[in-house]
Amino acid sequence: MKVCCPGLGNDEEFPWGTSIFCGVADPLPPPLPRPRTSELHRSRRSFGGRGTPYSVGSGGRSSLSNKRRRDGRRHWPKRVVIGLASLLVLVVLAGVATFFYARYRFDQIHKASVKGLVARVGNAPFDILLVGSDSRAFVDNSTQAAQFGSTANAGGQRSDVIIVARIVPATHQVKLLSIPRDTWVSIPGNTAGISGPNRINAAFNNGPSLLVQTVEQTFHIPITYYAEVNFPGFAGMVNSLGGVGLNFADPVKDAYSGLNITHTGCQLVNGTQALALVRSRHLYYYSGGTWNYDGNSDFSRIQRQDAFFRAIVSKLRGAVGNPLTLNSFVGASTKNVTIDQTLSEGELVSLGRIFRSFTSQELQTETLPTSPTVINGADVLLPAPGPDAQVLNAFLAFGSPSASTTATSTTAARLGTAGSPAPATGIQLVSADRALQTSQSVTVTTLPGTPAVPNSSVDYNTSAEPWNPTPCTP
Repeated sequence: MKVCCPGLGNDEEFPWGTSIFCGVADPLPPPLPRPRTSELHRSRRSFGGRGTPYSVGSGGRSSLSNKRRRDGRRHWPKRVVIGLASLLVLVVLAGVATFFYARYRFDQIHKASVKGLVARVGNAPFDILLVGSDSRAFVDNSTQAAQFGSTANAGGQRSDVIIVARIVPATHQVKLLSIPRDTWVSIPGNTAGISGPNRINAAFNNGPSLLVQTVEQTFHIPITYYAEVNFPGFAGMVNSLGGVGLNFADPVKDAYSGLNITHTGCQLVNGTQALALVRSRHLYYYSGGTWNYDGNSDFSRIQRQDAFFRAIVSKLRGAVGNPLTLNSFVGASTKNVTIDQTLSEGELVSLGRIFRSFTSQELQTETLPTSPTVINGADVLLPAPGPDAQVLNAFLAFGSPSASTTATSTTAARLGTAGSPAPATGIQLVSADRALQTSQSVTVTTLPGTPAVPNSSVDYNTSAEPWNPTPCTP
């Protein structure tokens, strides 16, 4: 820089300003204006300051992404609210859809007017009468006629299966009491050919009301609800689940029911064969190189029914998480099931929720003790007064820890007031709960003229039958 110092007469070059080296006060230039904030930001960006595409600290993100990030932080509460609202709408829609689906399916179920039912009380245990109908009214082709028979050779209807299910809502327990279909009882009423001494399954020929009345008056089990399933419904429900798993130790067959299991081991049994299995009363099993007859008839069949119930409970438990399978099962059930008119939609849904996690290991089963005999040329099963009282006491006390009674048995030729004969009313049983309320002991009375039942002949249906299947998972 060339600087001329006035009055010195020389020209010198100095690298700095003249205010120092010329000895005079050389005024400094006016200060530059302070840049605006926006210009400062632009200046920083031009030199790779933070927030530029070239800044090391930015990680390559632009100022636009920073703005979006700041905007996102401001908007997240709004997004959460929108998400929760959408979820709430979906839940409401699902609930509405479930309601209409349940109503649609419930309306498909046949309803029957059943007399004599006892109203349910709060959350106390209650009893459902389950009936398997052998009616052939559904038969409309030669194939069904060959498999089940027709109304021409098997008219009317009988209860092929009679089971009382005791439900304990508080503890999610279920106990099944099977009543053999050939149990000899006195059917109430004045129905020709049915009322009076007869097999208990004949009561169903006059409809469910007479069967309910017979069970209540004969065994004093208060029936709260009634449910019935026919042959096609049974097979359809099994097929909707893809079959049930049963393990056979021996090949079995029954020409009357159509049962034909040709190989052993754990296998899937379809609806047709499952129905033939639980209906079988003339079963043969192959063992020791020959076909052997199972002479236990109804008792053996009840054991096979128990095995089937456990197998289908396991299959249903596995289907809970599969909406398609459940829909198929419900569809098969509603078309071939009949319930009493007091069993409401809400009650069915409530029972489904209570027992959705129910396992086959929790299912308890037993058979009403009886003794085989022949009356008027017919093979029948006589109730055993003492053992029956004990079994019924325990059954009616199931789910009621406070219930306890003392069982006694007597045999009487006359009932009613002293000196006047009472009409034959069959086995008279006082239920455990009623005995508890009235401080009475359970009394069992047999009909006049019926043979005495020695304890040695009583069958509790607890003998092992290795040819009968057991539940399994194929």
